[in-house]
Amino acid sequence: MRKKTLDAAEADAAQRLRNIWNEKKITLRLTQDKAADALGFSTQATVSQYLNGNIPLNTEATLKFAALLGVKPEDIRPDLAELMNYVRQTGTHVQDYSAAGWRLLKPEEAELVTLYERLPASEKERHLSELKEKTLEFDRLFEELLAARKQ
Repeated sequence: MRKKTLDAAEADAAQRLRNIWNEKKITLRLTQDKAADALGFSTQATVSQYLNGNIPLNTEATLKFAALLGVKPEDIRPDLAELMNYVRQTGTHVQDYSAAGWRLLKPEEAELVTLYERLPASEKERHLSELKEKTLEFDRLFEELLAARKQ
């Protein structure tokens, strides 16, 4: 089977996706495996195929990658700007791409949310406080690792 050659717009979209991926993968702590899991792809190879421009980005894949990377879909595919502007005019759109609804949850993350919602307010506050402390510690360790890697 011969590989389909991407047209200029598809190749540009793949390059934009790759640039955004390279810019954000470290801060988002993404690997292709993690992305495949979050995006609902069966393997990391699918992520690689999109990033390397081996398969064209359809609208669904573009929306998924945009949500994962926290960018507007038209940052990846400018041809979606008109459609996205129409969606935004409906009044249900949230401009903050880090807001709930833009983040794809893995099954275990969705389970955590469900369990959290069942807790009384005082327990929610306690668990959030503990998680914030742990996250700060992991962020500090991550920064140390990055600094050591640059040396």
